[in-house]
Amino acid sequence: MGVTVPEKQIYTAANAVGDFFKRSLDNGWVGNVFAIGEAGLLEGIREALAKNPACQLVTHQDEVDKDLHCDFVCIGTVKTGGPNDTWVSAEKASAFLKRGAKLLYSNPDSFEVTADGSYKFGCPMPVVQLLMEITGCSSYNLGKPNPWMLRRAHQQMVRTVLEPLSATQRSFVHGHIDFGDVLFVGDSINTDVRIAIENGIDVALVMSGTTTPEKLKMSALQPNYVFEDIKALHEALVQGSLARGGSNHQF
Repeated sequence: MGVTVPEKQIYTAANAVGDFFKRSLDNGWVGNVFAIGEAGLLEGIREALAKNPACQLVTHQDEVDKDLHCDFVCIGTVKTGGPNDTWVSAEKASAFLKRGAKLLYSNPDSFEVTADGSYKFGCPMPVVQLLMEITGCSSYNLGKPNPWMLRRAHQQMVRTVLEPLSATQRSFVHGHIDFGDVLFVGDSINTDVRIAIENGIDVALVMSGTTTPEKLKMSALQPNYVFEDIKALHEALVQGSLARGGSNHQF
C-alpha cells in the first residue's frame, strides 16, 4: 500500500513488557524472569534486565538449578509448532508460580486468525488460564487494552517526532499527539475497540481478524468505522472518506 513505517514508530506488546521491567528496575526491583515467547518478547525482557547484571532471563531451553527463584513468569505468543510451542514451558512456569512468582502476560488473546482463515492457538490466554487454575495465582495483562501500553506507545511516537528537530524547532512543538487526531485501527472488539473507546480515540475495526459480524452486532463496544480489511480502509483514507468523529457504521 506504499506505507513506510520507521522501526522507531513500531510499538508492540513485547515493547510494553520490556518497559514494565525497566520501570520495575528503576523502582528498585532486582530479580529473575521466566518467559515463554518468541524473539521479540525475549529480547525486550533481556534488554530491560541488562541494566542490572544481577537479573536473569530464564526460558524453557535453559538448564537451571532447581532452587533458582524467579519473581515473575511472563507468557507471550508463540508460533504454533515452533521450538517454543511446548507444554514443558508451562510445566516449568507452574513450578516457579508455586514458589511465589507473579504471572504476567503480553496480551489477552486466545487465538489468532491467519490470512487464509485458519486458527492459530499460540496466544497467551489458554496457557495463562491453565496456570491460574492449577496454581491459584492471579495474573496481569501488560498489552491492550491496558492503557499502560497506549501511554508508552504515545510517548515513543512523541520522541520519534521530536528527535530530528533542532532545539529551536522543538520550542515550537508542544511534544504531544492529540488523541483527537488519531484513528485507532484493529481487528478485535475486546482489545482494540475497547482501548480506543476508553481513551477517547476514534476507532476503525477491520473484519479480517477475530471479530465476526455476529460478535460485532452483540457488542456494546461499537467502532466509528468498519471495513472488510486494511486495503478497504486504506482506499477510504485515500478517497478522503475518513473524518474526525465520523462513521460509516450503523450502530
